[in-house]
Amino acid sequence: MPRHDPNQMPYGALQYYQIHYIIEDVDITNPEALLAKCEPVSKGHLGNKKVVDVKWWGGRLAEILQTDTELKEMLKGVLQQEGEIRIDPIDDHIRIYSKWKHEDDLKFDPRVFEVVDKIAYHIQKLNGHQ
Repeated sequence: MPRHDPNQMPYGALQYYQIHYIIEDVDITNPEALLAKCEPVSKGHLGNKKVVDVKWWGGRLAEILQTDTELKEMLKGVLQQEGEIRIDPIDDHIRIYSKWKHEDDLKFDPRVFEVVDKIAYHIQKLNGHQ
């Protein structure tokens, strides 16, 4: 007789979501320059864990974002909850998003919006718009 798992994973859509911020009408001639990922550098364990620095990986945009000290301080406050921030250019727009979150943990954080707005400013500046 086959043995059935009493805690089966449900089929279909799960209760996990991502909030995506979209920047439209961007001239993407070099997508590699706009590709970036931000990861926290933390110290401590579990409840004592704190973000002490951030590291950007990617193209030219990542280099620009790494040098912005104001953005770095803003990120230290939100990366504990967000985990990471990714920037992906797609066709005629750019997505900025963080990790997947369970529906019980999904909420709008104005501090994340400020971070995204600052990143969008750098993207527009890199593209020659001001």
